[in-house]
Amino acid sequence: MKNYPHSAIGQKQNLLARLINGWFAVLTVVLLTVVAAPAQTNPNHSTDEPQSNEGIQKGGNEFGIWGGFSFHAPTLIGKTPEARFGNLGLRYGRVLAASENVAFEYTIDVIPVAVLSLKRFTAVPVSPGVFSIQESRERVYGAGAAPIGLKLNFRRQKRVQPFAAATGGFLYFSEQVPVAGASQFNFTYDFSGGIQIVNSNRRSFTIGYKYHHISNGYTATFNPGVDLQMIYAGFSIFK
Repeated sequence: MKNYPHSAIGQKQNLLARLINGWFAVLTVVLLTVVAAPAQTNPNHSTDEPQSNEGIQKGGNEFGIWGGFSFHAPTLIGKTPEARFGNLGLRYGRVLAASENVAFEYTIDVIPVAVLSLKRFTAVPVSPGVFSIQESRERVYGAGAAPIGLKLNFRRQKRVQPFAAATGGFLYFSEQVPVAGASQFNFTYDFSGGIQIVNSNRRSFTIGYKYHHISNGYTATFNPGVDLQMIYAGFSIFK
């Protein structure tokens, strides 16, 4: 098995930390802007009244189901090539703030089903002292949750709403992944974007792209990590 220098790993982890911190800093700035926006409205107009009965409203709750699958496994941070991944999630979201054009939502996802497909190599004896390396794929099943989620919907009163989101959580697999000596328990985070189509009854359909990372955070002997590019879709109801 190929070993990776700890200095190089540390540099990549530091870069990752800066990217995550930058992402959440941007979300924080936007949230403050959204919260401050009502104070700039017409003083004769009560800020307690919703600006519109359409779209996503402050204080609204989102209940949804979604599913996704990977189409590529890059090795930007994780070092597991040709991995395949799919998952199914249930979502609850709470709209914390809304301006005229932007809605800020906190989300919680429960992942009842996750499937990680990995290449395995097995040494098979063909004659005394001679072995043949055979390649196969193994599916490993898991479940978990993403209790930390931030989501921004733009054009919140329109039917077609672009969004950007990020989540953090964990998955527990039936075996150590992505290699023996790694961990069954893994941390996850992702960055995503796409469009959410919301009708007049506040039913919505979502389709988006997600960059998803799975890693045990160096809590085990090996931590190759898995990076995944995913497409996902979902259905939600806002109440």
